[in-house]
Amino acid sequence: MSLDTVGVFGIGEMGTAVAKLLHDNGVRVVTTLEGRTVKTKANAVAAGVEDLGSMEEVVRASDLVLSMLSSKVAADVARQVGEAVRSVGAHPMYGEFNAIAPGTVQAIEADIGDCMDVVDGGIVGGPGNLPAATFYLSGPRAAEVAVISEFGFTTRVLGGVVGQASGMKLCYAGMTKGLSTMALDLLLAATALGVEESVLEQYKKSMSGVLQFVDRFVPGNPKRAVRRAEEMPEVAAMMDSLGFSGSIHRAAYERMKWLGELEMDTDGAEDAAAVARQIIDASGN
Repeated sequence: MSLDTVGVFGIGEMGTAVAKLLHDNGVRVVTTLEGRTVKTKANAVAAGVEDLGSMEEVVRASDLVLSMLSSKVAADVARQVGEAVRSVGAHPMYGEFNAIAPGTVQAIEADIGDCMDVVDGGIVGGPGNLPAATFYLSGPRAAEVAVISEFGFTTRVLGGVVGQASGMKLCYAGMTKGLSTMALDLLLAATALGVEESVLEQYKKSMSGVLQFVDRFVPGNPKRAVRRAEEMPEVAAMMDSLGFSGSIHRAAYERMKWLGELEMDTDGAEDAAAVARQIIDASGN
């Protein structure tokens, strides 16, 4: 299957970066900007995305439709895309690239699989350095979507089962975002108790690798906590569906939501301990 035209729903940070890389490598990228914000429209223009005016026209023109939105709206948007496909008689593939539980993407496949072949996608990496990110894929037609590697993407097909790529993404996200949230909590406690130096000394002595990981991930968390928090209920749903309690990840969701409500930007902080000090200072504790 050729990928001459790709439809993108979700012209946010990741969607814009993906659209631009496709466009810059000769792929026609289309979307609908009906009801979208001025910022989204500007993102589309900057990425070279064509506005076709309606979802129906997007699916009619596209060989592949990519969904890269908030996990909270993934199922609703998939349903709308399915309705548009049925109404015009098109048959593009559907790339579900949101951070959702395997059960969620399998439910999407059950909902729209009569009119679109679903490929499960999980992106590990950020939009700031997209060629370094890995696009994990699964499903019967995953290899056909993996040809985006010809346009500057790094792809890896995990298998023929829809849900494997989403599971891969959430197992990674649950670690990076969940563990870094827990670590920040403990550093807040250490700072409030006046034992920060001793705690950090012990961390460096007995688990320096973990501390390096935490120092890498924590500074970027507060600014992005609200968006990242959305992934935690999906991780919890995955764990529940596998017979393990998702309670840890539901707690991480609440903590990340609280962190986002602080409306702090700690990008550029020296390390995780510096972020904890900024939060303590801001709260007056």
